[in-house]
Amino acid sequence: MKGFVNDYLSVILLIAGFTGFFIPYPGNYASYFILAFLFTIIFASCFQIELKTDIFRVEAGKAVLFTVIRFVLIPLALFFIIRFVSPFYAFALFFLLLLPSAVASPPLTSLITKRINLSLMILALSSLAATFTIPVFVPWASEKVAVVDATDLFQTMFITVILPFFLHLPLRKKLRVKNWMISNLSYITAACLSLILIFAVAKNRQTLLQQPDVVVVFGLTAIFFYIGLFVLGWFMMPPRNFENKATYSISSGLNNIGLGISLATIYLPPLIAVFCIMAQFAWIISLTPMRLIMKRIGKRDLHND
Repeated sequence: MKGFVNDYLSVILLIAGFTGFFIPYPGNYASYFILAFLFTIIFASCFQIELKTDIFRVEAGKAVLFTVIRFVLIPLALFFIIRFVSPFYAFALFFLLLLPSAVASPPLTSLITKRINLSLMILALSSLAATFTIPVFVPWASEKVAVVDATDLFQTMFITVILPFFLHLPLRKKLRVKNWMISNLSYITAACLSLILIFAVAKNRQTLLQQPDVVVVFGLTAIFFYIGLFVLGWFMMPPRNFENKATYSISSGLNNIGLGISLATIYLPPLIAVFCIMAQFAWIISLTPMRLIMKRIGKRDLHND
């Protein structure tokens, strides 16, 4: 069953998005539900992080450098370039670039390379960085598209990213709890992501149905955006062997779009939320071919060696 969820996560999320067109939006309570689902995903994913000093010592330097370049410098550079052409796309893409690596990155990395510790370190550091970069940069960058309160954003990031980490620490010492969380992480992630997507689509149903041309453009833009993120990660860091390139590519391309949809649904205008929803579908669409391409490259490199 676990293999089914991993193999068909894309299908599950597509069905969830389609379901959102048919269920009533639960009103103001939806924000609390979305935050609870997001909290649950982060809480469960914390158990897969190995808190060992030797791992930290070996991987920390690479992970810190990658995090600073990919999740801080590149978003800022792209924002300053695009804002003169389109303030909307400048902010929308900037927002997506700030999102940390997804909880799905380490499991996917383990299927393709042996650098899961590096992937876990990037996940932890990028999530920590996002707790501060999103509340600081989003209100500043959104001046032309929305008014966002930095304090509210920080509180939300603290509750959904930092608090789950500290709450999981006493429980990770209990092996039964830790093993159960790790074993069932794929189920928890699939269920909570599906519910977040259902609520997001339900809230923005009118915009999605009334502006199909805009939705299509958003979707195509997001697909090219994610392709660019995978390519960026592949080439941006040394040493240039398959294990490193694939790990960085996955950590770059698989961002926490569930967090983005949650924040956009609660704090940002409908069009930004719709863009994030279409980015989720683009994330889904790019996932399967990316896995196949990397596995093929990995087999070719192994054969050449």
